[in-house]
Amino acid sequence: MHDFGIMGMTLPQFEPDRCVGCGACVRTCAKKSVEALKAVNYRPVRNEEKSIGCGECVISCPTRAWTRSQKKYYRLTLLGRTGKKNPRLGEDFIKWADEDSIVKIILNTYEYVEKYIDRNAPGGKEHIGYIVDRTGFEEFKRWALKGVQLPAAAEVYMPLYWKGVKY
Repeated sequence: MHDFGIMGMTLPQFEPDRCVGCGACVRTCAKKSVEALKAVNYRPVRNEEKSIGCGECVISCPTRAWTRSQKKYYRLTLLGRTGKKNPRLGEDFIKWADEDSIVKIILNTYEYVEKYIDRNAPGGKEHIGYIVDRTGFEEFKRWALKGVQLPAAAEVYMPLYWKGVKY
């Protein structure tokens, strides 16, 4: 429910030689996450499209067959807003982004706000979400991704639609 939501992610690494086929990772993923793992011949198989990078498989594995990736990844949600008037949850924008990309997107957003902010807004403030509502998401996206080199693993969610208030 903020302008930017930045969540750490891990790209789990699997070492089959360490796996004893106990199924702890598969059960934990089903119970605590999104069921991105399934057992095939008593070995876990990861659905890369479903995985959210939470690392629950890493935590639950008693033999350390699952480990965290050396590289840090992040998921970026955008343009949520709190308050009594027109609250909304942020929407997923990018997953598997790197730190440099996140920082560049935030700096680009400052430039976007500087260009489009309504200086006559009540209290002299205007929420970024309202600016995007006014200028359109495609214009914001053009500014936000200017000069950003996303890693090959990064996925940009498109199209991005506001779904309204969700509880």
